Amino acid sequence: MNIYQDLEDSLYDLVIGLFPTWTIIFAYANVEEPTSPYVAIDVRKIESIGREYTTHKGEINPMTGDAVTMTIQDSLTQIRFEFVGKYDDNTTTAEMATQLEMALRTPRSFELMKLNRLALHKKLSVRRLPQKRDTDMYMIYQLDCTFAYCSTVVDDVDWIAITSVDGIYHDAGREPDHIIYTHTDIITPIP
Repeated sequence: MNIYQDLEDSLYDLVIGLFPTWTIIFAYANVEEPTSPYVAIDVRKIESIGREYTTHKGEINPMTGDAVTMTIQDSLTQIRFEFVGKYDDNTTTAEMATQLEMALRTPRSFELMKLNRLALHKKLSVRRLPQKRDTDMYMIYQLDCTFAYCSTVVDDVDWIAITSVDGIYHDAGREPDHIIYTHTDIITPIP
């Protein structure tokens, strides 16, 4: 499982669910820059917190007999939303930044976060960073957030079909130097 890809998918689903008409890319994705204005999502840091939880009993698929266990790990993630637009789109880019900043605290956003295993922990104020590029002036707004994120890993359970137990008992109590040999096969039926 690629935790960064999974987290990016969750963040994308959150933003596109709130603003379906926006152009959304990921930072450092080595793609052509889209027509502005757009928002870039940058996963800055993922830090595992607490202890993982693993299901101990494998969930069995009755049709195939396969079983899996699931491990769940909570993380704190630092995310930067970067809004980019040409200077003539200054108000559009600024409006996008403030719309997302406010939307992150709405019931619709909380529902989307729940569906995508996210929870907003902290949100900083939007920062304005004008940037001169070749011949154009761009306005860049950054919104840094900390989200809790729940990732899961699913593992296949290997079955043991048969095992044997051999035992040798010395001085079994009946007479001196009495030895008892035992052998038992334990066969586990595969569902």
